[in-house]
Amino acid sequence: MNTHKQYALFRDRIESFSDWKLTAAATAVTERAWPNFALFSELAEFGDRSTVRHCLNMLWDNIAGHQSAKNFERLLEKIDDNTPNPDDYDMFGVQPALDTIVSINCAINCAMTPSSDEAASALTLSFSTIGKFIRYAEVPELNGTELAQYIEEHDLYKQHLDFLDDILNRLKTQKKQNPDFMKEIRAQAQNNGVSQLGISLD
Repeated sequence: MNTHKQYALFRDRIESFSDWKLTAAATAVTERAWPNFALFSELAEFGDRSTVRHCLNMLWDNIAGHQSAKNFERLLEKIDDNTPNPDDYDMFGVQPALDTIVSINCAINCAMTPSSDEAASALTLSFSTIGKFIRYAEVPELNGTELAQYIEEHDLYKQHLDFLDDILNRLKTQKKQNPDFMKEIRAQAQNNGVSQLGISLD
């Protein structure tokens, strides 16, 4: 499935979501991607992981109703300071790390001004990261339809699709913004510290 079509499908699916649900969806896929940035940061000695982690934590607090989005403009500045430039690194890990930062930006923007566009962008990006990783690691020679088919039949892709289906279904049926519910969503998104690429910090 091409990126534009996937984005359109996600956008339609979350169009009726309330403000906090849009932010929750974007934050959940960003949380799933967190180990990708954290590992790159450690290996490349880049950025301040604690600052980026703090931004994610504040997003979760906001979704649970404990944190105002008024402070989020400052978060965008901190995230900008922790955005890696792929041209500066001769390693693939910079790309999923950059995708994580872009995803955090989408989630923060969504918290500040709720938008199905921002949320759908984060959801779509989470699959784009998987596609780039699979091509790099397994089938650099494939392109076009063959590559798309290979990616969509891959376990990593299917596992992430199942995760996202479940998260979106749970958010859709949840009627009220509830801290306990968000703890469950957060734990599910953390996936025992394993990212959508199968990367773990342990």
